[in-house]
Amino acid sequence: MKRFTPVIALVIAAVVLGAVNATVFAYRWMQGTVTVAGPTAASGVACVGFYSSAAQSGITLPPAGTNYNAQTYGTKTISVTQGQVVCQWTSGGSTYSLYESISVNVPITVGSWYIKDFYGFGYNGTATDPKVYVYIKVEQPITDSNIAAAYLYLYNASTGALVTTVDLRAAGLATPTPIKLNPGNSLQLDLYINATGTTTATFKVGFYATYSSLETPR
Repeated sequence: MKRFTPVIALVIAAVVLGAVNATVFAYRWMQGTVTVAGPTAASGVACVGFYSSAAQSGITLPPAGTNYNAQTYGTKTISVTQGQVVCQWTSGGSTYSLYESISVNVPITVGSWYIKDFYGFGYNGTATDPKVYVYIKVEQPITDSNIAAAYLYLYNASTGALVTTVDLRAAGLATPTPIKLNPGNSLQLDLYINATGTTTATFKVGFYATYSSLETPR
């Protein structure tokens, strides 16, 4: 019987080594469905966006964006290109829209310029819709040394009161305390630029709308 002992020992060793190298998976999973509605179904934070009351005569929001195509010098004018329509509604037989984004081209000369009410930002809703909070964040600041100062001023479009000032040369969150908008409220956007030399400067500002005043965008 003793001659079989080494064989048995080798088999047991092989089994133990195989167990050490085995891979075990505990399986979990996630699946999702994204359902996208059109702009006519938008409400609440989905119905917050950019607009011009001059470009959309009769819009059911306070007057804002009345100088979206104002002349600056010579034949040069401000130009605004709208992005995607994110909210759309009908009133009095006319259809109105709010836009996800705008691209603004402001031709100026060396010196100080104040561009008043070049566009509006508003919240279309009913009296039963919740208030929303808007955070402003400078995502791409102006770094050109030929721009000595650059500010975006946001005014209450109904009262004319200054709501906040955004330094376009400083990256980051410009509104630690968010701007509160009730349904039907809007902001008027003004721009101040002090240019000391010829250049082409760009910037990007994010508008974050939410139902909560307690959490800030990253």
